Amino acid sequence: MGSLALEILQCALAFWFGYAANQGGTCLVVAADELHRRRPPRMFVGFLAASAAAGLIAIPMVWTETLGATLAPSTSINLLLLIGAIAFGFGALINDACLLGSLARLGNGEIRLLAMPLGLAIGILAADHCRFDHVATWPSLISRPSVTGLVTLLSFLVVLVLALVFVSSRGVLRTKPEWSFGASMIGLGISGGLLYALSSAWTFGDLIQRALPLRMSPVGEVALTAVIPLIAGALTASYRQENLRLQLPTANDILRSVGGGTLMGIGIAFIPGGNDALLLASVPTLSPGGIVAYLLMTVTIVFGFAARRRLFRRHLSRP
Repeated sequence: MGSLALEILQCALAFWFGYAANQGGTCLVVAADELHRRRPPRMFVGFLAASAAAGLIAIPMVWTETLGATLAPSTSINLLLLIGAIAFGFGALINDACLLGSLARLGNGEIRLLAMPLGLAIGILAADHCRFDHVATWPSLISRPSVTGLVTLLSFLVVLVLALVFVSSRGVLRTKPEWSFGASMIGLGISGGLLYALSSAWTFGDLIQRALPLRMSPVGEVALTAVIPLIAGALTASYRQENLRLQLPTANDILRSVGGGTLMGIGIAFIPGGNDALLLASVPTLSPGGIVAYLLMTVTIVFGFAARRRLFRRHLSRP
């Protein structure tokens, strides 16, 4: 496939990704809030479905050498990765949305989220000056056809089916639904899995990293053409559901987005990658560092909710 055709394909996939993210209301903060409130973990299980779908589409592409597809490399579990995951979790809590959630809610008209990229840039720059070495990586153990790879694919299929059954049996009323929640998660997983297999860098977080004067420049070419259709997809989905309402930010809203973005930027640099890259690229390739980082992000937000609730109760109990 020629470079122009590949760029068109990436644009179409990015639009689909943004559309699915807005349709599903996808956000790690929402998933952590469900866990904190001990509600059925619908969003968390939906993310499992998306991750499984990403693996089911990306791994066979790599095995058959389709369109030069590649799998994300595996990373080790190290101190900087743990710090990055915790920082990202707190940043998402402060911003009240992770990277996926910010994309979905930006599509709904939350203008304050336009300030988040500034925070990401600050955090990435700060982390770049604290990081003393490149992250050690190695090829995924399922990057080539093997018994382990076949077992992994079968496991992903089982996880996908069970996850879809779970989220379908716990559906919620949605105003003017176009896609079911399960369909949104499958769309997110397939489009995201394809995008990460075709290009290791295509989100606005990747775009920010390539624009900064970093000591340790990230590898790979960023797909500039994917960023605009990514946002356009989220806006289109919101408009079709009549959810698009421009919300003017306050000074506190902007500070919250910049501060949360800064911590998430540190996480992106240290892990490396945000929750979207972990969910749709690292976890499907069984990266130890990716799996631990994603779980630690979630746990951090859950504990953050619990601590905030405890402080609020203590404040109300004061005379």
